This record gives sequence, structure tokens and C-alpha cells, in this order.
Amino acid sequence: MNEYTGRHVHTLDDKGRVSVPAQFRRQLPKDGLYIGKGMEGSLILYPPEKWEKVREGLASLSRNSRRNRDIIRELSQFIRPVNIDGQGRISIPSDLIELSGMQHEVVFLGMLDSIEIWSAEKYRERSDEQVSSLEDSIEDIDIDIY
Repeated sequence: MNEYTGRHVHTLDDKGRVSVPAQFRRQLPKDGLYIGKGMEGSLILYPPEKWEKVREGLASLSRNSRRNRDIIRELSQFIRPVNIDGQGRISIPSDLIELSGMQHEVVFLGMLDSIEIWSAEKYRERSDEQVSSLEDSIEDIDIDIY
């Protein structure tokens, strides 16, 4: 199983294309990828095996619950298949660019089994919030990081 880690900054061109970091590109297939709405204003790039798990999880939700229907709608309306082109780029759909607030600089973050894609500005804002509470958060989970 592939593992995506690290932070990489790349540039979004006028056509909505961005180069996928080489470290990630070496592990990703050229096609079968999915991009969609992530959390906190990010986008998420799913390799095929992760997307299949997410899709199965969403499909297993009972649609008798309004909350579940809302979750399925919110996530599935923004999911799009993407491929890595010959220059190592993906094209981010314009509605997702607008949704995420991306302009020029884009940050790719490895999330172990998927990849978050952020507007550099939004990521800086979120990172400032995150760093201040990391130590407190680590104390609340049962994972030994040392």
C-alpha cells in the first residue's frame, strides 16, 4: 500500500492545471484518481483504492436519515475523476478551484492514504490554528509519537 507524506507547494496555471509532486506521482496511477471537497476548505485527491473505501462507506449509509442524505449529497456532488497528464499535472475543475479559494500557489499535503490540496493562503491560516493546539491534541489521543 502506498503512503503519502510531506508538504509540497506548486503553482496552479490559468487553465486549472497543477503539477502533482513527484514524490506522490511516483506512487499514483495515471488514471483512476478522484478529486473532491475535503474538510476545512481543502480538496482531497483519492487514489483508486482509497476512493473505493470512501465510496463504499457512503453507499452503506441509510438514506432514511436526513443527515446521511446531506453528507452523501455534499460529498458526491463535488467528486470528479481526474487523470495525471503527460506532464505530470492534474486539471482541477473550476467549481472546485472556486470552492477551495485557490488562486496561484497550491499546497499538497500527504495524509497517509490520500492527499489534501489547499489554497496556500487557506493552508497558512489553518496551519496557524493547528500548530497552537497540536500538543494538546496529541495528549488526547492514544498514539505514542516518540
